[in-house]
Amino acid sequence: MLPFTMLAFLAGIGATGGVILAFPSLLGHYGTMTELSNFVALIPSIALVACLERRMPAVERSAVRRLDTRDVLLVSGFALLATAAAAAMSLLESPTTLVAARNNLLFCGLSLGAWPLLGHRAPLLPVFWTIQAMFVGGRSRNDPYPWVMVTEAAHVTHATAGSLIVFLAGVLSLVCCTPRTAR
Repeated sequence: MLPFTMLAFLAGIGATGGVILAFPSLLGHYGTMTELSNFVALIPSIALVACLERRMPAVERSAVRRLDTRDVLLVSGFALLATAAAAAMSLLESPTTLVAARNNLLFCGLSLGAWPLLGHRAPLLPVFWTIQAMFVGGRSRNDPYPWVMVTEAAHVTHATAGSLIVFLAGVLSLVCCTPRTAR
C-alpha cells in the first residue's frame, strides 16, 4: 500500500505542480491563491492512518518483539521519505514542490497526532486544516495568516519550522498517547 501511495503522491505533485487555484475569502479580506499540489499532499497522511488501522491488536499484544516501535518507525520513516522525495523533485521542477513537501510533513504530523484520539477519522484533521486555510483568507494579497502554513510560499521559514514541529509532536503523540493494547 505504501509504495503505491508514494507513486500516487509523486505523480500527483508532478501533474499538478503548476496549477494555481483561487479561493474566495469567507472571513479575511483577501482571497487565497494556492497550488493544486497542496491537496495532493493529503494522500500520504491518509495512507499512514490506513496502515495504522490495519494492525491486529490481539497478535501484537502477545508478540515478543516491540511491534509498536516498528509501527512508529514505519510511519515516521515513510512520511520523511515522501517529504524528501517531493523536495528532491523541486530540483527537477518548480520550487512549489517544496511547498507540497512541507505540507506533507504538516499533514502527516496532524494525522499521527490525532490517530490515538480519533482512530480512523484522523485524516479529517488535515483535511479540515486545509479547508480553513483556504477559506480564511489573508492579511493582504499573497500574505496569509502565519498560523495557516499551508498556503505560504516555499521560502517562508516559520511555515517550515511549524510543519516540522507539528510532525515531531505527532510522532511524540503516537509514541506516548497510544496505549500498549492498541499499539
